[in-house]
Amino acid sequence: MYRRGQNSIEFKRWDRKILRSLFAAYYGLRRIRAPREVAKREFAFQPLEAESYVRHIHFPSAEALADYLVREPPKHAYYSVSLYLLPEARSMEEKGWLGSEILVDIDVDKLEECKAVKLEEGEILDDSCLKDGFRQAHRAKRILERDFGLEVIMYFSGSRGFHLVAYGEKYLRLGRDEREEIARYIAAKGLRPELLFPKASRKSRPAPPSSADPGWRGWIGEAGPEPGRAAKLGVPIDEQVTRDPSRLARILGSINGKSGLLVTEVGDSFSPNESLAPWRGELTIRAKVSFGGLRVLGESISLRAGESLSASAHIGLLLYLKGAAEILSGEVRVV
Repeated sequence: MYRRGQNSIEFKRWDRKILRSLFAAYYGLRRIRAPREVAKREFAFQPLEAESYVRHIHFPSAEALADYLVREPPKHAYYSVSLYLLPEARSMEEKGWLGSEILVDIDVDKLEECKAVKLEEGEILDDSCLKDGFRQAHRAKRILERDFGLEVIMYFSGSRGFHLVAYGEKYLRLGRDEREEIARYIAAKGLRPELLFPKASRKSRPAPPSSADPGWRGWIGEAGPEPGRAAKLGVPIDEQVTRDPSRLARILGSINGKSGLLVTEVGDSFSPNESLAPWRGELTIRAKVSFGGLRVLGESISLRAGESLSASAHIGLLLYLKGAAEILSGEVRVV
């Protein structure tokens, strides 16, 4: 049915077993990045052929985690932002909570004017949505670094969002209420511009906000000292994620099984393109839905239901995993 070479698979008829082989081949390259203090984390995985998750898994080392992913390549791979004495324990009380990093989540499909096609298996986003999401995430990263002094890792989730994991020793033991205040600060909830723009009087003329000012006065000063801009500077995050110290984060370098794309750390720039996927090659696919006018990973995409067409491997696998197309034949190389 298919022929497998070194990190490549050629096939004349698609089978779900091929997907597992591709995921296993990728994890065999051992490119994931384990979180700090890996032995104190709980790990959770969704198997490729299951709806439920396997949780409360513990690894003594990054090498043990990498070995597991090769043996049992998952659809999704997560770790706890919490640190535990006994991460493999079944209840939170038994785990022995030691503290949690701060997690920030931005879903780009919820941003204003995001262009997307909604499907049964999720949505396909236009590149413009991801670029807008990156801009929002980058602003949140700067806020966490400048105003809180946190060490921040920012990454593309592999599908529809950007996540930030922030570390600071003095923040680890914060509870839900304190974390909620951080979330509200990032989102500029409760921000009162009139307090940042005091009116001039006969005796004094307050200085306008400057980029050198601390807190939100500094961010407003950087954007331009106009009261109307203040309300637009908050980052639209999922506040419930930041509030909850027991959340799970995706493992850096793992595959997001909703798209076939990688969970990828990003710096000061971001460009949606094939580098976000570990797949190369060509696939013949048959469209299951019709849509047009999207730009996905740098390529213009238009589908007509029932039509067979050729697609690059990373695009074909994304459309397949989103439920927009079926794969007929082709070759995929793992890079």
